[in-house]
Amino acid sequence: MKMPGSPPSRYGRAQRAWRTLILRPRYWPLVVLAWGMVAAVSYGWDHARLERYAYEMAVLRGRLVFSVIQTTRAWATGHGVIYVPVSPGTPPNPYLDEGRRVIAGPDGVALTQMNPAYMTRQIGELLAASGDLRIHLTSLDPLNPDNAPDEWERAALGGFARGEQERIAMVDGGAQPLFRYMAPLRVESDCVACHARQNFRVGSMAGGLSVSQPARYVLDIVGAQRASLLMVHLGGFVLLSLMSVLGLHTTRRMLLRLTDERDQRRRTAETLAAKLGELETAHEELLQSEKMASLGRMVAGFAHEVNTPVGIAVGAASNMQVTVEHLRELLAAEEVQEDQLLAHFDTLDEAARLTVSNLRRAAALIQGFKRTSIDQTSEEVRAYRLDEVIDDVRMSLDNLFRRGAISVSVDCPADLAGVGVAGAIGQILANLLMNSVQHGYGDEQGGGQIRIVASAQPDGWLQIDYADDGAGMDETTLARIFEPFFTTRRAQGGSGLGLYLVYNLATHTLGGSISCASTKGAGTRFCLRFPGRAARRHPSNHEAAPT
Repeated sequence: MKMPGSPPSRYGRAQRAWRTLILRPRYWPLVVLAWGMVAAVSYGWDHARLERYAYEMAVLRGRLVFSVIQTTRAWATGHGVIYVPVSPGTPPNPYLDEGRRVIAGPDGVALTQMNPAYMTRQIGELLAASGDLRIHLTSLDPLNPDNAPDEWERAALGGFARGEQERIAMVDGGAQPLFRYMAPLRVESDCVACHARQNFRVGSMAGGLSVSQPARYVLDIVGAQRASLLMVHLGGFVLLSLMSVLGLHTTRRMLLRLTDERDQRRRTAETLAAKLGELETAHEELLQSEKMASLGRMVAGFAHEVNTPVGIAVGAASNMQVTVEHLRELLAAEEVQEDQLLAHFDTLDEAARLTVSNLRRAAALIQGFKRTSIDQTSEEVRAYRLDEVIDDVRMSLDNLFRRGAISVSVDCPADLAGVGVAGAIGQILANLLMNSVQHGYGDEQGGGQIRIVASAQPDGWLQIDYADDGAGMDETTLARIFEPFFTTRRAQGGSGLGLYLVYNLATHTLGGSISCASTKGAGTRFCLRFPGRAARRHPSNHEAAPT
């Protein structure tokens, strides 16, 4: 993993270098220069290879001629003494033994001895007359002065004496350069008799044979090939340069377009993120508004419920004041009947009893509402008794149930307790009860029954089964009840957030689940399950109810 502040990797540096090259056309001549260098290196290598090939061809020709001449000499030596007719072109060889130099043939024709050296010299004359190839038999100690070596041959013979096997060079031939090849000639056993006065031994160097050929033909071929190579490399350089520049131009245009699209997407993403933040804020505000609306409905119900016992207590207290005034009047009189005093005291006792009982009832209502309101606004994790949570919600909405002739029955064991966000449980129940009142029974329903059953599950979770016998829902409505803003009473002011809030409280705040089953005209059932002991979980703004 690459740590912040660490030096860029080799791949990263190469990537930035390519990006810089593509986006900045002023660097494109460097690509053309690079292709020029590649073309120059390739041309130089091919040119050197071509020259080596031409040089090798000249060497092979020289070796071939030397091999043919050496084979011919070996043939002549193998036949002993060879005689040919004397002619103007073949006079007797003055450097041979005079006694064997010329003999008479059977028909009286004069025959002259033809030794290998004489034969080699005549072959060289024929080659010179028929073409541009030259051969020269030479030695450091020649019998024939015509066989004396020139400077290049003398240097070659010196090299052969030191062990060289051949010598090759291109030299200045005056009008044109020459390829020269020379190899040593070794003394064979048949050669010793003819070279006795030179004290040659078998295997020693008798001299050498040089082969000269004009370099023009080879150089012309090399020149033509060099021109062809130059054109090929120039064409390749131009083509590759154009393709590279065109490719860089196309890539730059695509990269700029992709960069613009990326920037546009980034700006769009930033705008969407800002809008999403606004939507999340609005969503949170709507949920809080729904919570406050639910709490407001509970406050309204609570106010109505508290108003009855408080009103009775106020009436009883007022009656006590009147009775006290009557007692004062009786006590101020000269004569007071015991029956009158006792009757007034009975009235005071009854008024006091009514006042105390109704104030206690009001206090109980206030205490229950206090627990409910604190739990629903703070979402504090605390220990709770489930029957108290259910009763607090039921009592706060009791006025709505009486007004709609709806009975609510609760079946919850007194020892059923848990640790968690009690306010979320109360708010879920309040929304379910309000949903039944508004949607299940509505204005046309003539009353009904709601049943709440709480139980502990073997896995340690708590379960609340909620059922009403109201209007129920069809399958289309049932599939969307937990969606935000979905309501069938939009015209009557429904927000569509009640059951969405229920789902979020059940799944995220309580860490449990809630399911619903309903049939049109046969009521609705909810099953709420949540851990009996759980830490508070905050709802995620990015999570949505199932569709």
